[in-house]
Amino acid sequence: MTAPQHSARRRESGNLIHKLASATIALLVALLMLPNLVWLAHGADAPNWLAALVLPLGLLVAWFAVLGRAPWLACLLLAPFALLAPLEAFYVAQYHQPTSAQIIATIVATNPLEAREYFGWWLLPLALALLAGLALALLAAWSSWRARLGWSRAGRSAAACLGVLAILVPLGIGYARSGTPRATASASASSPLHQFGDAIQRGYPAGVIPRIVTWHREWTRMRSEAARFQSFHFGAHRTGSPLGRRQVYVLVIGESSRRANWQLFGYRRPTNPGLSQLTNLVPLPRFITSWPESIAAIPMILTRRKPAMAWDAPWHEASILRAMQEAGYETWWISNQQAIGEFDSPVSMYAYEAEHVEWLNHASWTAPGSYDGDLLRPLEDALDASHHDLFIVLHMMGSHVKYDYRYPKRFTRWQPTQLSPPGQGTLVERARNSYDDSILYSDHVLTEVIDVLKRSGAVSALWFESDHGEVIPTATCDKEGHGVGTVPEYEIPAFFWYSDAYARHFPARVSEVRANAGKRTLSGDTFESLIDMVGVTFPGHDESWSLFSPEWRYHTRWVAQTRHIDFDTARIGAGCQRVLPSGGQSRVSAQPLRNGVLR
Repeated sequence: MTAPQHSARRRESGNLIHKLASATIALLVALLMLPNLVWLAHGADAPNWLAALVLPLGLLVAWFAVLGRAPWLACLLLAPFALLAPLEAFYVAQYHQPTSAQIIATIVATNPLEAREYFGWWLLPLALALLAGLALALLAAWSSWRARLGWSRAGRSAAACLGVLAILVPLGIGYARSGTPRATASASASSPLHQFGDAIQRGYPAGVIPRIVTWHREWTRMRSEAARFQSFHFGAHRTGSPLGRRQVYVLVIGESSRRANWQLFGYRRPTNPGLSQLTNLVPLPRFITSWPESIAAIPMILTRRKPAMAWDAPWHEASILRAMQEAGYETWWISNQQAIGEFDSPVSMYAYEAEHVEWLNHASWTAPGSYDGDLLRPLEDALDASHHDLFIVLHMMGSHVKYDYRYPKRFTRWQPTQLSPPGQGTLVERARNSYDDSILYSDHVLTEVIDVLKRSGAVSALWFESDHGEVIPTATCDKEGHGVGTVPEYEIPAFFWYSDAYARHFPARVSEVRANAGKRTLSGDTFESLIDMVGVTFPGHDESWSLFSPEWRYHTRWVAQTRHIDFDTARIGAGCQRVLPSGGQSRVSAQPLRNGVLR
């Protein structure tokens, strides 16, 4: 080969490498933008355009401008995001919104078996797509390095200006729309700035970084709170002689379920066609919770004699799970809620007292698709994984707003719902229909859980109660959600179910709970009742709080919101049925009423 030919071959090779570098960088940018484009396909309103297109693209342009002299380094540092981009795009396609810190917590806590069940046949193609994304980023970095690719100073400056404009112009528009007279007025300027930061966090790939930071902070805080209970001991042990037969007990914690809409408690609509047919089921028709928010209500269920007036969720004693472990039960916590968050972390710290913990919610509170039926397979797996006696907590998503997101379409019985086209029915009718459809689905799930226990052949029983109820709009009340302090928020559904084998072995327990079922009871009774339900005791066990004991007695049913009120002597306000003090009841709670809807 002559020198001119060799030089031409080198130029041709260099041109090919240069074209390869340019093409792979373009493909890399397209891959990184893919999750955003999928998101836009499901909701192309103005905020989404900003979060899914303008800001991510502007940040990528600015990134390459900053590293314009070494684009290979820019590609290499983007490799982790290229690896995860197909997974993010898959998630957005499923749930029509980006991942979050809460979803990252669920993913981190997912074991291989759960992952296989969740992805199904998508698992192999998705794994290959992840590897392909990583390979693309590495190829872009290598080809850019080989081609000695680099932007000119003028090109970098132009790109940097474009990127900065794409970032700052939306922020400026936000301030202009907020009507802020001065950018330095922090009280009013914080809202556009917060919205801007939220928009960045929802976009890909830059938003992944603050999501991970938030996840790590919340996860560390939650686990450190859980570690506080490691040294606590109840001294719990079994009562009576061994049965010689496996025992399985389940506590199901519902969410935002109000007793008034349950057929089982007299509601005219058939919202409980499954549970209403069960013979071994004991409804508790006068059961209430003391708090209309999960963060305060759930510790009342799980912990020993937590005072109804104490709002703070981190109580100083371990939960029912610790007592069960000490008594020889293998413990599970299987949740369709989320592991971290302002209202989730204080509950999750109790979950991690269990020996086995599974988080199933991949959809967040604001998206459909993570249904309570997902609890059934992990329950069956828990029963198959061990031959020991088991105590299992199932935490449902229940009827949390938005109600239509809580059930599959085939359970839409009453219409129109809140997601029906505008103009169909009144707001009151739509809310009631959506809510009742969610109760209908909860009935289905609870019936299926009981069927799983029946098929297990074990001596088994189940205790269900909701954390709190819900306000739904009526002709006289425009409120929706919880945290208001109304009768429907305190009056919750609760019941006890037992197998035939349980009735044969423990007839006295069944007799006592039936005798106490119609009395004025509350969630403060739950801990001691569960202790007796499973045949456990410990020093200080107080049977006056146990519905399975002849020693049970009535305790003042305090409810708490803006103040502590005796529910049984309270006045009920007009309209939304607010629970109000009567006479001299006016002890102010340490926890003020919060604005908006609470969990």
